[in-house]
Order: sequence, then structure tokens, then C-alpha cells
Amino acid sequence: MQRKGGRTVIDLSKIQPGLDFDDENYAAEFTLPEYQRSLLLPRTYAMLTDLVIVFGLYMIFLISTVSEMPVPIPLNRRILGIYCAAYLLLLVVYLFLFMLSMSQTTGMRIHGLVAVNRNGDRLSPGEAVLRSFGYLISVVPLLFGFLWAFIDPEHLTWADKVSATFVKRI
Repeated sequence: MQRKGGRTVIDLSKIQPGLDFDDENYAAEFTLPEYQRSLLLPRTYAMLTDLVIVFGLYMIFLISTVSEMPVPIPLNRRILGIYCAAYLLLLVVYLFLFMLSMSQTTGMRIHGLVAVNRNGDRLSPGEAVLRSFGYLISVVPLLFGFLWAFIDPEHLTWADKVSATFVKRI
């Protein structure tokens, strides 16, 4: 510590000779908007694949239950709304279970994608639950949360934003 012209000057060069920023403060490549933009088409194909898989499973359930009903039910708007809500609920459960177990859905696996955290690691159970909550709020407004990636400057869906996770190519 030195006194210069009424001021006290503290020299830190002996304690910290240089700036030692860690490399981990830099953003990983897969977190950059350009990288996420390059994944929009594969992510769309993966989501469409998952929608078709869930729809196929749902149709098996629907046909088996309707065929066993003693009296046919009238198809009105309320009944169709219940069936649509049940499909969306099944979709959220499907996405939740695959994120929790493998950090990727069947569609993501087919198209070579995986959900990761900021460090590039597969999701922990807590991160998978947060991502699943993001799926729930993305599905409720008729899948608008997934389409958000096309207009978002970072090209992230609502599920990505809520859980602070990313999709990366395997």
C-alpha cells in the first residue's frame, strides 16, 4: 500500500498477477443461436415423429375402448374436446418419461438429438422434471411453445427456456 498525492494506492499485482478467467465461463457451441437454428429442421422432424408415435398409441387405446362400449357415444364438441385433451396429456406423459429416463425421446434418437444442460451433460432428474413442465406449457396452447423456436432469436422452445437446457446433435 502506497500513498501518492493524498490517495492510497493498493497494488494487487503481487496477490493476483493477471486475470485468470476460467474457460468454463465461455458459452459452449451448442448454446449459441446459430447452432440451435441449424437444429430447427431435425427438431421438427423429431417432434413430428413423436407426435405420430403417440397418436398411434392413442388410436390403439381409442379403438379398443370405443369398440367395447355397449352404447355408442354421440360425437359432440365436448366429447371431442375431452379426447383431444387426453391425447395432449398422453403426449406430455410420453415426453416426461423419455426425458427422465434417457434425455431424449424416440424421435430425438432417430434424428440424432439429445437434451443436455449448459455443461453438455445429459439431464439430471430435476432438470428433466423442469423440462417436462416446459413441455406441459408448450403443449397446452396447441403446441405453440414448440413453434416458438422459429421466431425466438435464440431458437429455443419454451421447454428449453423454462429448464435452461439445450438440444444438441449426437
